[in-house]
Amino acid sequence: MPTSVLADSVSHAANATATPYQAEFKKLDFFLARNEVAQFPKWNTYDSLFGSIKWQPNMGNTLNGLTAMPSPVERITFAPNTLDQFPAKDQFSIGERYETAKLGAHRFESSRFRFLSNFEAFWRDQLQYAHKDIVRQIALANNTFTRTLMYYQTPDAYICGSGGTVNGLASQMTLGTNIVKRAFSGDDVRLVDNGADGITTAISTDTGSVVDNVSNAGGELWRNEFGANNAANTAGNLTLKDIYKAMLHLQEDVQAPTFDRLQNAPKNSEFIKGKYVLICSTEAWSSLMWDADLKAGDDGNARLGSANLSLITDGFAGDLFGKVTAKFDPYPLRFADAGAWVVPQTVDATTHKVVPNSNYTAISADSDTIGSYEVAFLVGADAFKTISVGPPPKEFASKSMSAKKFYSMKWNGEVTLTDQFLIPNGGTPLSDTGTQDLNVYGDYLKFISQAVFGGIPGDARHCLPIIYKRRRTT
Repeated sequence: MPTSVLADSVSHAANATATPYQAEFKKLDFFLARNEVAQFPKWNTYDSLFGSIKWQPNMGNTLNGLTAMPSPVERITFAPNTLDQFPAKDQFSIGERYETAKLGAHRFESSRFRFLSNFEAFWRDQLQYAHKDIVRQIALANNTFTRTLMYYQTPDAYICGSGGTVNGLASQMTLGTNIVKRAFSGDDVRLVDNGADGITTAISTDTGSVVDNVSNAGGELWRNEFGANNAANTAGNLTLKDIYKAMLHLQEDVQAPTFDRLQNAPKNSEFIKGKYVLICSTEAWSSLMWDADLKAGDDGNARLGSANLSLITDGFAGDLFGKVTAKFDPYPLRFADAGAWVVPQTVDATTHKVVPNSNYTAISADSDTIGSYEVAFLVGADAFKTISVGPPPKEFASKSMSAKKFYSMKWNGEVTLTDQFLIPNGGTPLSDTGTQDLNVYGDYLKFISQAVFGGIPGDARHCLPIIYKRRRTT
């Protein structure tokens, strides 16, 4: 698809350059072909697992949640009085848990476009693609926001097959001084800026000790405990046995409920009923087919029951142990030995193509730059509630959406086309060099959107991050 701007990064509005009247879209003597390239599907992975809350403007900036708590089970035996005695009685009191979360807003913009003639062709070949791209980015942002809450607001994590003497829950391992995972508040989460969590700013549970800073409490220094730099606690590969142990923790220790049905989806998507959901990469899931515990033991029997790894429907995979089904994350959280997150993609400086980040795809035995470690999530029902961010799936799925229909849709995250912005007066037309002038002739256009994001824990213990070293089957 042709573009008016050569983008160097996501924030390309200030960096883009183009030669006047050469790379800009206009009606030319040659045929400008639509050249769309298929992309790996990257839509909703996390939000469909949790219920959503509709948000409308003027509803306030704070999300308050009141969760009813059942009375505790405090009997281990039960023997009522005989009929010739007065009956004893139990009196139950339900409780309430109050959660507060701050809503956040973020703006999204496309680069500037300049059109000179034939608006119909411009709309078909240029703007529609840019519109789809910005809507995709909003959906990805909502997906990433939900995952961010799932990682930072959970109180514990499961560490796979440690090379040391202890593996399992991080809270049960001997870590470095003043290093322990804590559940972040909504305000604490805002301290994390695009993965930069190696900071020593105190989180809200601060007790006056360095144990409560962001880096030590689930950030970079905490993850450093499980990389190759720490031989005692180096995370191992994800195995079926680890998944089973993590599932038992959710089921027995936390007593997290299984899913009743898939949220934000048709009612026929009830195949996850009675199951927990493992969100992981296709790489990690594929490696399970070669898991050692699926091999026959000395008695000729498999050590674990066979896993059905066949694809079922709607992004979910076959179940494990009749209790866990998998959903794939195309861009899973990955970090290097020292604990730093690694981003999935980059822009090639020569070809201007969006390409996978080699540090993200590679696996190394020992590197502080290569993301050899990965985070999956084992999730039970009602771990979180999120704000519903548009657009409406039915409307967006339409392949014949008219401009009139497009402009008439209203939703949180609505994308609009505007000419209300300053443009350079002189210099390079599509750059920010030179003096600024009003776009009074409306030659330049761009898409803009503002979306409100929010999430609140139902019971964050129902979500268990799983940390492991990546592998690919040879």
